[in-house]
Amino acid sequence: MTDLRSRASKIKLLCTDVDGVLTDGSLHFGAGVGHTKAFNVRDGVGIKWLQKAGIPVAFISGLDSPSTWSRAQQLEVVDCFAGHLQKLPILEQLCAKYGLNLDEVAHIGDDLHDLPLLMRCGLAACPEDAVEEVRAASHWVVPVRGGSGVLRTVAEEILKAQGKWDGIVSGYKV
Repeated sequence: MTDLRSRASKIKLLCTDVDGVLTDGSLHFGAGVGHTKAFNVRDGVGIKWLQKAGIPVAFISGLDSPSTWSRAQQLEVVDCFAGHLQKLPILEQLCAKYGLNLDEVAHIGDDLHDLPLLMRCGLAACPEDAVEEVRAASHWVVPVRGGSGVLRTVAEEILKAQGKWDGIVSGYKV
C-alpha cells in the first residue's frame, strides 16, 4: 500500500477508459436507437472531486459513442477522446497539453488496448474483472468490478495520498 500511496501522491491527471471501467461493458440496443450505456453515479462524483482538487480527468475510449460524449459533457470532462484504439498518442498529447511527465499520470483500463498506457504511466489501475494481461500490468487491481465505482475508489486514494480528502469530506459536514 505504501507504493500505491506514493504513486497516487504524484498524480496530476487521471485518464480512464470508458467501456469496462466507467460502465460494465454492456451495450444496450433498441429498435433504431443505436446503443446506450449505464454509468455509475459514484464515478461521476469521483470525477467532480478530482476536478475540484485541480486534477483533470480525461476519457480515452476505443468506442466512439454518443453516450460517452454526453457523459463527458455532463461531467465537464473537456478531454474526451472516443473512437481511438491507439491510445498512446492521446496520452502523449495530454502530457504535452498539461506539461506533465508520465509518472504524474494515472490510467484506469480493463482491456488490451489500455496496455501501452498502463505500462508507462505513474499509477496503473484496473477493475477486478479486467483481462489477465491488464491485471498483471497494473500497479493496483481495484477490488471493484467495471461500472461499479472503480474510478471513485481510485479518485479517493489519489485525494487521500495528496492530503485533499479531508477537505472533500468537510464540505459535506453541517
